[in-house]
Amino acid sequence: MKIVSGKSFFYSCMVLVSGIFISACGDSDTPSVVNPPLESSSSVEDIDPSIESSADATSSESTTPSSAVESSSSMESSSSATTASSSSIGSSSSAIGSVGDYCSTNFRYKYIHDKENKKFTILEDHSYDECQHLNGNYVFSHIDEVKQYNRSYIFVGDTLVLIQSKEGDPDTMTTVLVGGSANNLLGDWAFTTCDYEAGSISCNNKSKPYTIHYVFEADSQLVYTTQTDGSCIPPESLIPSDGTLDKDESYTDTYAMRYLYESIISIKKGEIQNVSIFPSSFFLQEGGITVPSEVTISSQSKYAVAFTIGGQEFSVTIGENTHRIQYYSGSQSEVDLDLTSGSAVCHLHYFSDSKLTSETCKAENAPYFQLYTHEESGIEYVEGYEIKNIDEFKACLIALAQNH
Repeated sequence: MKIVSGKSFFYSCMVLVSGIFISACGDSDTPSVVNPPLESSSSVEDIDPSIESSADATSSESTTPSSAVESSSSMESSSSATTASSSSIGSSSSAIGSVGDYCSTNFRYKYIHDKENKKFTILEDHSYDECQHLNGNYVFSHIDEVKQYNRSYIFVGDTLVLIQSKEGDPDTMTTVLVGGSANNLLGDWAFTTCDYEAGSISCNNKSKPYTIHYVFEADSQLVYTTQTDGSCIPPESLIPSDGTLDKDESYTDTYAMRYLYESIISIKKGEIQNVSIFPSSFFLQEGGITVPSEVTISSQSKYAVAFTIGGQEFSVTIGENTHRIQYYSGSQSEVDLDLTSGSAVCHLHYFSDSKLTSETCKAENAPYFQLYTHEESGIEYVEGYEIKNIDEFKACLIALAQNH
């Protein structure tokens, strides 16, 4: 999914209903935000090495379709991009109600229903800003467009399965919904994170405090969210506000520090190919890290830590400008770090921003741009930009740890 700040929330965060599939918005540790589930898929792409997968996400229990799916209080499965959040499916009304019955949802889309062939097309209006690379120049443009997403569907008993199959793509994405009426797309359906494959549905049981509903009406499709007691979750509460995510956590108790410890240990063993530095992981903590047994920590605070590895003393100081700001469709991250041993100092600087503006969409910033191409139009655009000296920091670190 293309992520460029300035796009409407509908496109960048809940490109969901662009096919009744929801993409989790923002980064994995966005606070106090309900992470909507992603589409189910038989294929799983590689995840950033800085993101730790949850051990309990791998256990599953097979169940039969229809009644077994409905009797489960919740479901969870893996998606095509990352671990999906599950939704409690509970009981859902199969009747079509008024807009007021759907929590006054903000997520409503036009769609065309081909009942005879069990297909439908979602029509989405998109409005966003984009930094485009046109004829060697960088142009900051405002885009208005309508995208179409074609889906087919089947019923497995009274369970609805939505199917996305791209031309030339061997993988078929499916979404399993319950709560409506058999053989009738129209109605109020609840998202599950069950998997459908070869005519059967398998699920595992994980309780979640919310249910995401998809409602199909005669000419529009909408989404709303409820808690387990049936009360509405206002749409605005699902949208993360811009703001810092560090919340006073200790930067020295994050995955980035563990990777740094492990890199020094590898250098001491002569395994420099295993040196890995991931600055963005300074914002991944999840209750602290396990420090390798080869590391002895003598002092530690939020911004500084002193430690010994292989008889060599090190200290790390993290600049107070280190931060991450969450956008609707990405984030801005900055890290400044000094690693010292004796009189030698290695400095790491990293800055990444997914938000392009008319001020940053300029040729002088081109060395820092991440360029991608729209498949449909062939237009090249800037996904974000990074300023970093990771390679220089690695070389300095290797020399510092080897020469002791």
